[in-house]
Amino acid sequence: MLGRRHPRERLVEQELCDRFNTHRGDVRLALFELEKKGLIVRVPNRGATVRDLTPQEVREIYAVREELEVMAARILPFPVAAADLAKLDDLQKRHSAAVDAGDMLTVFHTNLQFHQTMFGLCGNACLIETIERLARKVYGIRSYANAFPEALDRVRRDHVEIVEALRASRRDELIELTRRHLRPSPAAYIRAYERRFGNAPTPAEAF
Repeated sequence: MLGRRHPRERLVEQELCDRFNTHRGDVRLALFELEKKGLIVRVPNRGATVRDLTPQEVREIYAVREELEVMAARILPFPVAAADLAKLDDLQKRHSAAVDAGDMLTVFHTNLQFHQTMFGLCGNACLIETIERLARKVYGIRSYANAFPEALDRVRRDHVEIVEALRASRRDELIELTRRHLRPSPAAYIRAYERRFGNAPTPAEAF
């Protein structure tokens, strides 16, 4: 999530034990949890590697995410309560402060909380759960856009505009911001992936 590990990179248990001053049992439990979250892949007798999402997989996930998140923006009831707007304001300010401080872990978590709070306002439990499940699938690619200061600045400006659209009950603007906000991360990941591994064939081209 922070870009310290890259797609296909091996995760060696003993190295992780040494780095975190812990035991193999703890490391194996952590790897099990990371596998459940879809961040790594474990192969018997070969160990664990950082999950390798292909550009096609990323495009497909984000196409679905966009439609679901726009659906949430369409059904979100207006006006938004003052307490909810205040919570979003606070998360936006904490995110912005973390960007200025270069605290990427807080950047990640406050961004996550901002969107969970926003989409939680739509009131559809199934939709909220599905949006969060798809977001987890691509936790590992967000660092690619976050590596660029201009992208981080764009994210926090989007957050300000999203809160203002919610405050003013401007639904069309909220929908457009929702679409725009999703685009930098997959684009940055796909560029980095293709520089490192070349252009991967789409499923149709592979046969």
